[in-house]
Amino acid sequence: MPEPISDAFRAFDALVRPAADDPAEVVGFRDGIETALRGRPGIIGIEPAGSFSHGTAVRGSRLDLLVVLDGPRSRSATRAAESLAAAVPGDVVTAALGSVSTAAGRVVLDRVGGIGLHLIPAYAREDSQWVPDAAGRWVRHRPGAREMLLDRIDDDGSLRALIRLLLAWKHRQGVPVSSYYLETAAIRQSLQQRSFSLLWDLCWLWESLASGGLVNLPDLSSPDQTQGVRPAASLGRAIEVQFPVERAASSARGAVNAYLDGDLDTAHAYLVALFGGDFPELAPAEPVGWDAPPDPL
Repeated sequence: MPEPISDAFRAFDALVRPAADDPAEVVGFRDGIETALRGRPGIIGIEPAGSFSHGTAVRGSRLDLLVVLDGPRSRSATRAAESLAAAVPGDVVTAALGSVSTAAGRVVLDRVGGIGLHLIPAYAREDSQWVPDAAGRWVRHRPGAREMLLDRIDDDGSLRALIRLLLAWKHRQGVPVSSYYLETAAIRQSLQQRSFSLLWDLCWLWESLASGGLVNLPDLSSPDQTQGVRPAASLGRAIEVQFPVERAASSARGAVNAYLDGDLDTAHAYLVALFGGDFPELAPAEPVGWDAPPDPL
C-alpha cells in the first residue's frame, strides 16, 4: 500500500475504534440486563454477537446479545422482540438513563452518552439458531461461524480494517444499511481478490455494490452458505441506501484518481467527504536518500 494512504488509514482506524474504556463502561449496564434476564422464565441462554464479537466494532456500534428463548419459534420476530422488551427490568434501564424500543425484530437499549445494546431474540434448533435479519424476518444462524470465517480468511487484519471503514462510513453518514450486509460484502470481496490497498478495496467494493443494485448477498457463514443477507429493513430503505453508496463509489474513485495523479490535497478532500473532517492528512512520503559509495582513493 502506498505510504501516505497506508499511514492515513492506519491513523483513522485507531481513531474510529471504540475507546479503550468503552467496553468497561457498558459492562455494568450489560451485566445488569443479563442478570435480570437470566432469571426470567422462557430464557435459556444469552450469547455475545455482532461487531464487538467479530473484532470490527467502531465508535457508534452497539453491543449485540443473542437472547435464546425457550419453546417453539414465534411466527413474528416483532412479537418475540416485544415480549423480550417487556422482560427487561425498568429499574436497570432507568438507572443507566436509558430507553427501550423495538425495531426489525430486536430490542434497542440506548443510553445517554454511552454505548447501547441490541437484544436479539433467538430460538435454538439442532445445528443452528433462528434470528431476525435486517428486515425482521427469521433466518438461520450458526453461533460463532462468522468469527471463524473471519479468522480463517483475515490473516493480516486487512479485512477487519476494511469492515471498520465501512461501518465508520455508515455511522458517520447515517446510512440506513445493515452492518451485517456491509460485512458480508467485504468478505465476498476478500474471497474474490486479496487486499491491495484499503483505498482501492473501498473503491472496488462500493462500485460493485452500486452497479449490482444492493442485491441480497449469500451468507457464507449460514448453515447452507446460500442464505441471502438483506441490505436494509425494507425495499424502500434499500432504495434509499442506493444513493449514498453511489456517492461513496464516486468519491472513492475520485480519491484513487487524484492519488494516482499525485494530487494529495484533492485525494484527501474526497476522503473527508466520505469519512468526515477528522480524516488524517495525506502526508507526502519522505524521499529515499542515496549515499554515494566511499571514494576508494
